[in-house]
Amino acid sequence: MLLNNTLGTVLDRKKSYLKDQILVTQNTKFTKFYIIHSGALKTYITTQDDNEQINGFYLPGDIVGLDSISTQIYNNNIKALTDTLVCELKYEELMSLIEINKKVRDTIFSLLSNDIYNYQKLVLCYSQKKADERLAVFIYSLYQRYEKRGHSSLNIKLAMSRSDIANYLGLTIETVSRSLTKFQEKNILSVKGKYIFIKDLNALIDLGN
Repeated sequence: MLLNNTLGTVLDRKKSYLKDQILVTQNTKFTKFYIIHSGALKTYITTQDDNEQINGFYLPGDIVGLDSISTQIYNNNIKALTDTLVCELKYEELMSLIEINKKVRDTIFSLLSNDIYNYQKLVLCYSQKKADERLAVFIYSLYQRYEKRGHSSLNIKLAMSRSDIANYLGLTIETVSRSLTKFQEKNILSVKGKYIFIKDLNALIDLGN
């Protein structure tokens, strides 16, 4: 969901990060949120055996760091998936905006609700859905997120790698590749590099249900 324009000049304070640059390290003190202007970010935790577990992908208009409000520390590492431009918004600034502007408050609640909903979907994918179904749900969710931003095209550019997608969905890269091949054979979509063109949206939705 896109932030309301009432944030005004706050959004003019932009900072750039290069692809693979880390913005935040897990368990450090929470000080500010990151509003994505362009590019994409991912959040992940580092497990005890130093493996990476991805738990979120964020696109333009998203606010990253909302989950840190209660803990006052960053619960995840935040990393740039591509060259990314963000607005860094301090906690106190956002709280002030929420107090004086209902539209900003509603936007924040919607973003928090979306985060919870997406997490619930991820848990459901892990626990109940097969590999093909997980990937179908993921691709359709990306389509929905871009559509909410005004991009209704069935041609989607993936900001994340196949290995990142596999990590997020609890699959192997080989399984993701096999599933994409199946989808192409069934004429549900076509894949070219980082681009996915959805040929049959209804079939994609049915596969994920």
